[in-house]
Amino acid sequence: MNLEKLSEIPAKPQGWVWKGVIPEGQVTLLTGEPGVGKSLFAMDAIAKLTRGDRGFTVADQGEPGQVILFSGEDGIASVVRNRLEAAKAVLPLVNVVVNDANATSEKPEFRRSRLDDDGEIESLELYLTLLRESGEPCGLIVIDPANWFLDATGGRDDAKLRATMAKLTDLANRTGVAILLIATPSKVEKGKRGSWTPTSAVLTEVARSVWSIVRDPDKPERRILLPVKTNLCETPPGLGFTIEDQRIYWENEWVRQTAEQYVAEANETEQLHHVAAKSELSRATEWLKRRMNSAPVYTSVLKADAAGHDISEKTLMRALILLGGIKGKEKKTDGRWFWRLPDLLTSPVSSGSPWLQARMPEAKTMAEICAELDKAKALKNLTKQGT
Repeated sequence: MNLEKLSEIPAKPQGWVWKGVIPEGQVTLLTGEPGVGKSLFAMDAIAKLTRGDRGFTVADQGEPGQVILFSGEDGIASVVRNRLEAAKAVLPLVNVVVNDANATSEKPEFRRSRLDDDGEIESLELYLTLLRESGEPCGLIVIDPANWFLDATGGRDDAKLRATMAKLTDLANRTGVAILLIATPSKVEKGKRGSWTPTSAVLTEVARSVWSIVRDPDKPERRILLPVKTNLCETPPGLGFTIEDQRIYWENEWVRQTAEQYVAEANETEQLHHVAAKSELSRATEWLKRRMNSAPVYTSVLKADAAGHDISEKTLMRALILLGGIKGKEKKTDGRWFWRLPDLLTSPVSSGSPWLQARMPEAKTMAEICAELDKAKALKNLTKQGT
């Protein structure tokens, strides 16, 4: 055990590859549902560092840095290079992990090297040393997606993943390089609005900075980068952006919201929409009973009448299904489509039989009458068998 007085350890300010978002010498995790732009964010972060941009202001300018990119899903020549060029990256500063030197093929065979395999992280550190000795040190390592290069499948072998993440964290701390992991939600979490849970909770625990990209529920083309976990500074604000021509365009105003707040508001909004939809369906169902009564109605007429009562076509169809509506067509060449409700649900009891009225004073439909008659017949048969 080596003990040292804290007063003898010189203070070191926290550096940033991207101020407030990607810290130097630490692991950062970015997560979000498929298709929200996580890889494009990674391309933008790479481009910023190669240009010396450490934020969004002139005061955030710094020295350009080398980048190492582990890309597991996109073609190097057909996707990665085009995206980096669109983001205005300095390409000679970007190092891409491939199986061989032929990086000009449409989609080269990736080395799919597992960083949790023996010797892989040591080989990565050796490459970092070579870059540093060349006078152009690496400032950022991007692993996209994490599941390609780490066993981050959630619960299969968390002990192995923790050991690998411990090595990566130690590598980042000793070399000062920032490591950005890209992850998608697990299959269980994909269906939840605004979910940011990655493929393994271990990644969230180890990362010092965790961010999520979510969709704006009011503007489908808009995305929002929101903080989930920040251990190295005060919780920074989020930032909105749009995607055009494979490039991210950031907004000028901050979003004063965290991912947790976004999820809470999204869930509340979804619940309100559910309650409103349920109320609207109830209103549509009652209107449909009165409108159709026991007579069929042409589909076009029914839709027009429903629209006149502020009932959407989608709600109208749901109400028809709920009531057991039956669709038919007139028996002629150019016959029109129509809808009708089942007779058993719409035909009132008209029999004046004293026996029926005495036996079933509350029965209101033929369906209920038939059920009671079946019971009566069964009871009568049992009585005969007994005698």
